[in-house]
Amino acid sequence: MKPKALIIANIEAYLLEPLSAAGFKFSPSQLTFKRAQNEFVQAIHFQANRHNEEDVCAAFWSHYQVSSRSYATWHTARYGREPVNNIVGGVADWNIRNWQFPVIDGKQDKEHQLVDPSHRATVMACLRDNLLELAVPWLERLSNWENAALALVEAQESHARACDFYLMAGKQEKALWALNEGIAYWQKNPAASFPEEKEEIALRMEKYAYA
Repeated sequence: MKPKALIIANIEAYLLEPLSAAGFKFSPSQLTFKRAQNEFVQAIHFQANRHNEEDVCAAFWSHYQVSSRSYATWHTARYGREPVNNIVGGVADWNIRNWQFPVIDGKQDKEHQLVDPSHRATVMACLRDNLLELAVPWLERLSNWENAALALVEAQESHARACDFYLMAGKQEKALWALNEGIAYWQKNPAASFPEEKEEIALRMEKYAYA
């Protein structure tokens, strides 16, 4: 069986039932589950290893993302232009706290490898447990403007967008705090900051009085 077909078959065998019960819909062609939660869209995407080869390698990773068209609408109304994207937050499986990869032949595998039939149940059961116990709660937590803003500040990235999310949550003081955190980070780490981010922070500082 070709790697993509094998991946789809195992996703459907192990993940389709519990995720469908939770309201997710699966697109086999895109290897993606999605569900709408109020003004947010939660997505679970499986990325196949580009080196996959029939009977040699059938590996993949999982990525999780929350997006919202409401952000694009709000951003356009406030700044007169659409944002670069409408992503609220995203993470790869290996960056989710407490994520456990399967142990195969005494070694922890950093990807979900299905080429060996004797290992598939272990790999997929481990993924299912991680997904339901860690990834779906992560998606739920990020489907909230204040939580999403705090996650950005804690990660020391996209402070301007964190400000926007706080404003959308009605947290004006926290919005200013996010901007100040961004300015402090940019000053301490100029090489790690994008000039565009500094410009976005300055724009929001000018707009802040009118929030």
